[in-house]
Amino acid sequence: MGLQEEAAIILSNGFEEIMDNYNQTALLLNSCEKAATYYHSKTSRIAIDTTANILVELKLQTDIGTVFAKKQLIEQYKHKLGLKLAKDYLVATIATLDVLMEDLYELAIAHQEPEKTEEQIKRMIRWGDKGIPGDLINRLPFLKEHKNPKGFKFEDFLNTYEHLRQIRHATVHTKGQLRKRHLSKIHSLEEKMEGKQRDSVQQFYWEDKVVLSPLTTFVLRHWCLTFISFITIAITEAIEE
Repeated sequence: MGLQEEAAIILSNGFEEIMDNYNQTALLLNSCEKAATYYHSKTSRIAIDTTANILVELKLQTDIGTVFAKKQLIEQYKHKLGLKLAKDYLVATIATLDVLMEDLYELAIAHQEPEKTEEQIKRMIRWGDKGIPGDLINRLPFLKEHKNPKGFKFEDFLNTYEHLRQIRHATVHTKGQLRKRHLSKIHSLEEKMEGKQRDSVQQFYWEDKVVLSPLTTFVLRHWCLTFISFITIAITEAIEE
């Protein structure tokens, strides 16, 4: 099987994983909406203990259960859980893309340098100009040459991708606080973007804080699937040629 055919399989699997993640997130968002409506309609007193369903043998002697009353439940389901789902979706989606890109890079090296062992190839997987995406573009030039009907090139998608990776890093490691290094990279990337693309990524932060919501989940889904489709079409055209 050729490089392009194997790459198409990697992309197909990545597309499916991202769709599964989104579908599960969408169902959870729907559940939150239904729950908020349900608790809002209740006229009787409500109290939910978050430790109530834990098996006795798994509880701690010092356990302090959190009890949510009606007003708190509505707040959780209507606002806070949506933020939690948006965060989880962002982290999982970018992680899936990272693996996909690493798999493509590993595949390209394996085909172009067949003398290298699997262990040697693994040691070559890194991010940056000498790895992903720099060397990946050099190894798969058809990605650099391709552009979609709107005129976007692989480099444009990579700028958005790296922008989102900065957002993900701050979300995971600095509790959503964008440090100077994050902002410096983000602003540098935005200078390379046209207006609509810049507006899209700027929805993910305000000043020095990451801003996530169900809306950013939908924005990320749209961009991510468009990105994978871009690479898939580029590879398909390379196969046909």
